[in-house]
Amino acid sequence: MLGCAMMVSAQSQGYKDGIEYYKAGQYENAKTILQNTIASPDTDKAMANYYLGQTYLALKDNAKAQQCFNTGVEIAPENPYNYVGLGALALLNNNPKEAEAQFKTALKLGKKNHEITVAIARAYYNADPVAYAKDVEKYLAKAHKDSKHNEPSIYILEGDMLADKGDFGGAAGKYEMAIRYDNNNPEGYVKYANSYFRVNPQFAIQKLEEFLTVAPESALGQRELAEKYYQANMWNKAAEQYGRYIHNPNHFPEDKSRYSVLLYYGEKYPESLQVANDLLAINPNDFLMQRLRFLNEYQLKDYTNSVAHAASFFANNPDGYFTAGDYSTYGDALQALGQDSLAVVQYEAGVAKYPDNGALLSNLSGLYSNLKDYVKAAKTYDAYMATLESPSVQDYLTGSGRQLFAAATAGDNAAARSEAYTKGLEYINKTISMAVPNPYLLQRKARIEIAGNNSMPNAAAIQVYNDMVKMLDENPANMDASNPDNALKLYNEAYQFAVLFYTKVEPNTEKASHYSALLKTVSDKLAQ
Repeated sequence: MLGCAMMVSAQSQGYKDGIEYYKAGQYENAKTILQNTIASPDTDKAMANYYLGQTYLALKDNAKAQQCFNTGVEIAPENPYNYVGLGALALLNNNPKEAEAQFKTALKLGKKNHEITVAIARAYYNADPVAYAKDVEKYLAKAHKDSKHNEPSIYILEGDMLADKGDFGGAAGKYEMAIRYDNNNPEGYVKYANSYFRVNPQFAIQKLEEFLTVAPESALGQRELAEKYYQANMWNKAAEQYGRYIHNPNHFPEDKSRYSVLLYYGEKYPESLQVANDLLAINPNDFLMQRLRFLNEYQLKDYTNSVAHAASFFANNPDGYFTAGDYSTYGDALQALGQDSLAVVQYEAGVAKYPDNGALLSNLSGLYSNLKDYVKAAKTYDAYMATLESPSVQDYLTGSGRQLFAAATAGDNAAARSEAYTKGLEYINKTISMAVPNPYLLQRKARIEIAGNNSMPNAAAIQVYNDMVKMLDENPANMDASNPDNALKLYNEAYQFAVLFYTKVEPNTEKASHYSALLKTVSDKLAQ
C-alpha cells in the first residue's frame, strides 16, 4: 500500500492532496501524503517542503519543520513561502524581530501574492492570538485591501478564528465566502461541511458533493464525503464512496479497513470479506480485520472457517477488546455446526464480560435448554428478563416455558421446583394479562401448576383446565373432528388430568365418572 501511495496517477493529485489535508487541519494525514510524494518528479519540492514544514509545526516538531523550510529555500530561493515558514518558527521561538525579517523577505518576493499576506497573519495567530492580535489584524486588513477582498484564504482564516470561539455558524459563513471567490477551494468546502454538519448534515453533504464535481480527484474531498455519509448513518452511500476513494493512491490503509466495516454493515459480505483478506495478507495481526473475517464468514454460512478464524482471533489477541458480538457470533457458528456444548463456553465467556447484555443472556438460556440443563436455562432467562425495562408478551411467555421445564425436571430438588413454579406462575399470569385470550396460555398455566406439584394435578390446575374448556366451548368447531383446526388434544389433556385428579388425588367417584365419559367422547373423536 505504501508503494501504491507513492504512485501518481490520473486518480491522484500527488503532493497537492497533502497540501489539502494540511489546510483542512488534518496534519497526520498531510504528513503521510507529503512524505510519500515529495520525491515524485511531478512534485513542486519547494512548496511540498513548505507545507511539510508547516505540518511539523502543527505537530510541534520544530526541528523537522526548520529542516523542511531550509530545504525549501535552498531549492527555490525566490519562492516566498518558506520564508513565511521560517518566520512562523521564529515567532514560536520568541524571536519576533527575526520573524519580521523573514516576513519582509516573503512579502518582497511575493508582492502580488495575497495568500502570502494571509499566511503571515496566520503565523501570528498560531503563535499567540492574544499577544499578536494587532499583527493578525494588520496583515488581514492588508490582504483585504490589496486583494480588494477577493482572496479566499482571508475568509478561511477568519472562519477558523470564529470556529475557535465556538461560532460555527459564523465560521460556515466565512468558509462559504472563500468558496464564492474560489469554487475549487478544498479547505473551504471541507471546513464548511464540518461546521454546518452540526446543524444540517444533508446540506453539508451536498456541499462536499458539489466540491467533487469541481475537483473529482481530490483525496480529501473523496474521503470527507465518505466520512460524512458514515456520520449521517448513510451506510450504503458511505460504502460506495469509500469504494471509489480507496482507488485513489493517496488513500490510507485504515480507510480500507473502514471500507470493509461499511461493506459488512451494508450486508455486502463477500466484498467485505475480500477486503479483510487483502489487508490480512499484508498484516496478519490486523485485529479489526481478523474480526471482520470470521463475522463475514458466519454471514456467508461458511461456519467451518468462521469457527476456525474465530478461535485464532481470540487466541492471537489475549489482551484484545472483544465485543458481545464477537462471543455470540463465535457461539452461533459453533451451534450451526451442532457443537452446542462448545457454543455454551463462548456464550458463558461473553456473559462473564457483559453480564447485563440481554441478547447474550437470552441466547445462552436457549443453549442451556437445548442441552436439557433446564435449571440453568431458567435462571439465565431470569437474568435476561432483569435487563428489560418493558418485557414483551413473548418475553413473558418464553420465560414461563423455561420455568415449566425447570420445575418439571427438578426431581428430588424441592427448592428448585418451588422456585421455578413461583416464577413460572408469575410469568404466565403476566402473559395472560397482556395477551389476547388464548386456550394455549391456560394450558401452559395448568401445566406449570402440575409441574410445581411434583407432576401431579392439583385443584388449581383442574380449575385452569376447566376455564380452558369453557373458552374452547365458545366455538363448536373446536370439538368437530372434521375441522382440521380442532382442539381435541386440548380437551383430551384437560379430561385426562381431571380423571387422574378425581381418582388419585382427591377421589370423587361421581366426578371421575363424569370426566371419564367426556374423555371417552374426545378419544373416540381423535380416533376418527
